Amino acid sequence: MLQRTRREWLRDLGIVSAGSLSGCLSGDNAPSTPEEAPSPEDTTTEARTQTETPQSEMGTETETETETETETETETERKPEISGWPMFQFDQANRGVTTESGPSGEITESWVFETNEEIHSSPAVMNGSVYVGSNDENFYAVNAVTGEEQWVYSTGSSVTSSPAVVDGTVYVGSSDTTMYALDATTGSEEWSFSSGDSIMTDPVVVDGMVYFGSNDDAFYAIDATSGKQQWSFNTDGDITASPAVVDGTVFFGSLDYHLYAVDAASGDQQWSVETEGYIRSAPAIGDGTVYFGCGDGNVYAVDSETGSQQWSFDTGGPVWGSPAVTEKSVYIGSYHAANTRNVYAITQDTGDQRWDMSLNSPIPVSQVVVDETVYLATAGGHLYALETYTGDREWDFQLGSRIYSSPAVADRRIYISSGNTLYALTEQ
Repeated sequence: MLQRTRREWLRDLGIVSAGSLSGCLSGDNAPSTPEEAPSPEDTTTEARTQTETPQSEMGTETETETETETETETETERKPEISGWPMFQFDQANRGVTTESGPSGEITESWVFETNEEIHSSPAVMNGSVYVGSNDENFYAVNAVTGEEQWVYSTGSSVTSSPAVVDGTVYVGSSDTTMYALDATTGSEEWSFSSGDSIMTDPVVVDGMVYFGSNDDAFYAIDATSGKQQWSFNTDGDITASPAVVDGTVFFGSLDYHLYAVDAASGDQQWSVETEGYIRSAPAIGDGTVYFGCGDGNVYAVDSETGSQQWSFDTGGPVWGSPAVTEKSVYIGSYHAANTRNVYAITQDTGDQRWDMSLNSPIPVSQVVVDETVYLATAGGHLYALETYTGDREWDFQLGSRIYSSPAVADRRIYISSGNTLYALTEQ
């Protein structure tokens, strides 16, 4: 079941206005076997440069509203008790929804952490650490409460992939063509796997398998423990967005204008649908429906079993980010054109518009929903908090410069990057 915000339960009212049904998909439901791609060899290279700094003691339990602390305690004196945001858009379905609590009012910087180049990687937060890559070719682990560096791992190129943290291992791709598995505590390399080109996608780890795409036009399934390839599936374009994995099926888009559904165990194609534009939006899955944005300006909803179109919604501009999906609504932003720089709330079942909010800058990243608030960022460097039911602005916060990454929310903090800086934002 999808998660539903409290206000959606309380205010089950009518629709604001009708959505567009202008998009059109063509489907290919004939199952096929993935093309045999040359098996990239396991890379057993020497561990790259790694610097480790002392790590503060980490707590594992989540704070609740019933727990109290003395007013004299400071954040640095407390154990980090962050339950986490383990991967891009929070879970393997990419829904972008969490039961965590975000800041309830105006926010301020808790700490900042600077890298040497821009950060396009979206952070993951687990067990008191924030993990993020940078275009300076490094991957970082930072204390979630203090912002102090815990360790850094150097790759051979920029790290725009967003990490997934599962069972004590961090999985992240690099533009050096490699998918890495690193020990989450020490940063030591467990294994690495080389594809044929840059890896910009965000890996998803399910049932002992790591799923990701590459700019070599192929999609891979790798054993999470050994790093051995299990299968690959060839498309006709780069794969730049995160997959979703639900009920034994992997869903992913390609720049070849197709969305694919393949069997998670074998890599056999179940179906594909063709759009009228590139797909760099990660699909989000909920209640038997796949939701995804497209370069043709539409958000599509297709049946997860057959790929048949249920509805489409025209945003008026390319959709780069991924939808956030609650039980009743789909939240999505559009990118180009001054008159279509909007974020939309769309009904999940019919594709009708609930509300829209015009912002002052394109929206290149994904939205997330925490309780009754939608958090989203714009290319111009603004972070917004909007009320889920009405779209009313709760607050906005100007960060340093352009934003390329989506927010992560854990323990009443928002973690997001702007320019070359990772920010932790908390209530004033």
